[in-house]
Amino acid sequence: MTVYFFDTSAISKRYVVEIGSQWVKRLIHQRAKHTIIISQLTTVEFVSVMARRERKGRLSAADRVRTQNLFLRHVDNRYLGVELEKEVLRRARLLLVNHPLRSLDAIQLASALNIAHLIGTPITFVSADQRLLNAASAEGFATDEPNAHP
Repeated sequence: MTVYFFDTSAISKRYVVEIGSQWVKRLIHQRAKHTIIISQLTTVEFVSVMARRERKGRLSAADRVRTQNLFLRHVDNRYLGVELEKEVLRRARLLLVNHPLRSLDAIQLASALNIAHLIGTPITFVSADQRLLNAASAEGFATDEPNAHP
């Protein structure tokens, strides 16, 4: 069993078919018995991704609602969520000084750092964002990119 931290760009591949989706589904499947961790920020970013797809005509309103509801059910009973508490935000501010990250990416990485500190177990950081993967690697995480697994 491995512990994985998925950012929004990676976890969304479980719900939207694109490059790396099959790999993500295999990792997340309950039979794989991996621990999947996400930041609570991901719940907001995921809704943003789905709404953007609907606005662009790539997803119907009914499919958006169905997909969002499935994701939120999984958040409640399949994924371990990292709360957006003061320590996460403090770490994110420091990461922005040390790495060329966008603010929400810094919060994602800070969430992973916070949970890694709390559980004391190696975590693999999963993202489809190379800049975020570079920062995660510099912060000591093993990393993987779903797009590298077509």
